[in-house]
Amino acid sequence: MTAKNFLFILFFVSTFQFGFSQASNVDSYYIPAVNGTKLAVDVYFPEKYKNQKLPVLFEFTRYWRGKEDPKTGKPIASLNKLDKYFLDHDYILAKVDVRGTGASYGVRTAEYSPTEVKDAWYIVDWMVNQQWSDGKVGAYGTSYSGTTAELLCATQHPAIKAVIPGWSDFDVYESPTRPFGMLATSFIAPWSQYVNWLDQNSVENLGASVRRVGKDFPMDAIKEHENNIIVLEALTKVPYKDSKFGDFKIEELDPLHWKKEISESNVPMLVLTSWLDAGTAEGTLLRLQHFDNPQKVVMMPTSHGGHSHASPFLVSDKMVAPVPSVNEQLKLRLDFFDHYLKENDKGVEDWPTIKYYNFGEESFKQSDIWPPKGQQRIQYFLDANGELNTSSSDEHLGMDEYIVDFSVSTGSNNRWTTQMGKHILNLDNRNAADSLMLTYTTAPLVEPIQITGTPVISLNLSSTHKEGGIFVYLEDVDPSGKSRYITEGGLLLEHRKLSKNDMFDKIPYHSFRKSDASPMSIDKIEEVCFKLHPTSILIKKGHSIRIAISGADKDTFDKVPTEGIPTLSIYRNKTNKSFLELPIIK
Repeated sequence: MTAKNFLFILFFVSTFQFGFSQASNVDSYYIPAVNGTKLAVDVYFPEKYKNQKLPVLFEFTRYWRGKEDPKTGKPIASLNKLDKYFLDHDYILAKVDVRGTGASYGVRTAEYSPTEVKDAWYIVDWMVNQQWSDGKVGAYGTSYSGTTAELLCATQHPAIKAVIPGWSDFDVYESPTRPFGMLATSFIAPWSQYVNWLDQNSVENLGASVRRVGKDFPMDAIKEHENNIIVLEALTKVPYKDSKFGDFKIEELDPLHWKKEISESNVPMLVLTSWLDAGTAEGTLLRLQHFDNPQKVVMMPTSHGGHSHASPFLVSDKMVAPVPSVNEQLKLRLDFFDHYLKENDKGVEDWPTIKYYNFGEESFKQSDIWPPKGQQRIQYFLDANGELNTSSSDEHLGMDEYIVDFSVSTGSNNRWTTQMGKHILNLDNRNAADSLMLTYTTAPLVEPIQITGTPVISLNLSSTHKEGGIFVYLEDVDPSGKSRYITEGGLLLEHRKLSKNDMFDKIPYHSFRKSDASPMSIDKIEEVCFKLHPTSILIKKGHSIRIAISGADKDTFDKVPTEGIPTLSIYRNKTNKSFLELPIIK
């Protein structure tokens, strides 16, 4: 990837929309945090600010709080449309380079580290004691800074009144570190290179320099970053959730680790996310079900950050405007903060708990509980001739062999690559990919079916290899035979052992810990169950439901095994049943 592409990513993943401006009313500070480490902070004031006390909105960012021209030292416009929108509505903004990044001091030993979380308390405490603060604080962000917005609640600082996590991580191991237990170098490698350039202030690659604090350039701070971990190198050495990533276990590096502290904070959240954005939808629904914070959720059909539409029923190979629109997303955020930080009643408490997009119907639905009322879990059994039926087979020896085809792909614009700023495209016609996989399809439906929730796949299978991965894609097939991607699940087979977890009711749970991992026994039948990413879709009358099974996604996940070509045997008989379980709303 070229430096130009990375500069594009810098703008895209750390902002809401293009259209940068530079506020003239900005002050820069170094504020001491944990162990006295100085963090760089920019404080922006509304254009017509007249020394009144106002609430402060924070963004704790991994992607530079600001930029400057490396030749002249003059600031480069870096406020995006969302930032400007808040300033125009009388909020003070605080942009912070998290520890070990940008112009901040310190060394990064992990992403989202517990130390970084504790740093935020010091920043908030400093801010609310300034003469221009009214003592109320909110936090917002997209992607990395969306996660830090939620993690701010873990500090339990009393000034924090509301947060808006956007397209944020929840369980860092499952998304984006090692989805399905697998390594996705296609995502991790460019992201690792990009953040390393940022940390080292690599002007020649980024075409800009980090914004200084005061008059002097922060050479001493950047020098400390030389000891930062290299993300890709670290991740290749940590295959399990309880593996050490720098100074911490991976399972210590996400909001899930701080469940108790975040819930006890009782800070209201507006959670913006998308069905097709990596694993953020699953994290959103788990948070909604198991964290005590007052929450309002908007589940969109968009790319990462809400930039473009992603429904395979509306989008082919060209970008389509998102829903809600950019301006509607802006107003949602403003109304939420106005309600909780300015005590202007915007009716937020009357919003539905969750407003979610329904594919196929191509419109939004809403519910005050999750799962929605009336959900039933219905099994569809794999059968002979590639059929998928509601009754199981009476065969005694039914089985299908599949030689793994490592050319299978979901393309380069999928739910995983969108986290690097790409639009989601070309999921509207999966027939060519289906031809490379093992597929099972229902007869055309005589009545429409509403699927809403988390599908589950249970396969009795054997493999000719000890190592391997398996992917299952859920698809809609229209009357013409055209198949469309709905969602997917997968599993590195060494993680097939099931464990118990109170957060997963009726859904198979895998710990991804080293103690539960083991190689497959060659040619031995084993039951392998795993979840697919949640979704909501109306399968129309005359359409069919399909699952497609593969052992690879070449443009996203690293090849497993690295050598050899496994043959997977899928059993579908009276003794060894294999089935898809769908969450259906009657």
